[in-house]
Amino acid sequence: MGIPRTIADITPGWLTEVLRDGGFLTSDQVESVRFDPIGEGMGFVGDVARLCIEYSGGSDEAPPTLVAKIAVSNDEVRKFANRAGLYAAEIGFYTELGQNLGVRIPRFYYGATADGYFILLLEDLSHLRVGDETRLGSIEDAEAAVRNVARLHARWWDSEQLAGYQWLYRPLDPMSAQSRQQIYLDAWTAVSCQLKSVLHADVYEVGERLGPKLAQIWSNASVPALTLNHGDYRLANLFFDGDQIVTFDWQFAQHGPPGIDLADFLVWSLTNDQRRTHETSLIDLYVETLAENGVQNYNREQGLQDCLLGMLRNLENYVISIPNLAMDSDPGQAWVDAVSPRMIALADWDCGALIPA
Repeated sequence: MGIPRTIADITPGWLTEVLRDGGFLTSDQVESVRFDPIGEGMGFVGDVARLCIEYSGGSDEAPPTLVAKIAVSNDEVRKFANRAGLYAAEIGFYTELGQNLGVRIPRFYYGATADGYFILLLEDLSHLRVGDETRLGSIEDAEAAVRNVARLHARWWDSEQLAGYQWLYRPLDPMSAQSRQQIYLDAWTAVSCQLKSVLHADVYEVGERLGPKLAQIWSNASVPALTLNHGDYRLANLFFDGDQIVTFDWQFAQHGPPGIDLADFLVWSLTNDQRRTHETSLIDLYVETLAENGVQNYNREQGLQDCLLGMLRNLENYVISIPNLAMDSDPGQAWVDAVSPRMIALADWDCGALIPA
């Protein structure tokens, strides 16, 4: 069975077939499907839409709505996503790992890749409150998010099982680091003039120095443990359901140092004032939650050191994301305007000290 290449290619017949194959639909069939785009202008490597589904028999066994995530239509970005293994990672995550994760995720209905394209059908959680880094949440949200990611990391702390998942990204792998270095250098060349006007001078200097040394930094990094990282852990990828969090958008899932996710959250999901005021207490909360969930011999100093490496990864992600944004759209520009000032964390943390001379 082939897979749709665009949201509009998701037909009632195709949807009937995959829902039946998955055991979510028996006697009825999909009669019609309507598409409501989600986050237009903000999809880096995928297009997302809510599917509003009508069934022939008024079925109450199958979902009335689903969220479909599909490969982005831009050929160059789609090729980049395939080279980086992003589509394979998200499919692998849901089909091989997702049901035994240790934290709550959307229910999985279908996923497949074919000929450089991919599609995911997931539970529609639009009735829940979603985080948004352009409209920052409360410190209570931040504390809940830190506890959530600490539980994820504790569940997979130094797990030998993760080594068996070939689709998991491994940022410390020397070949991976070398590839990322070239991607970063290309992106920096494309956007450095634009970034000079939006980044603090000290951060811009770190960004300029990072490119030629990126592979060396990651290949030689010494970390106390490896775990399962979300890889893009920020408010915009979290749904809040009372005292529970649902974590979604796992295309950057990786086997790496714990500081990646923690630094992601501190930088992308807090204002500079919030981060400066609360980052130490949030790191303490992270370490405490790890200990509560069985991780021993990991302290604040190690958390701070891991975050330094994660901060550099934040800058890397920021730089390579901008060429893939729809900068002529309001959401794309809003993202850059909201996130760019937060890169001052690189200067606050003196991340340039990690870059060899």
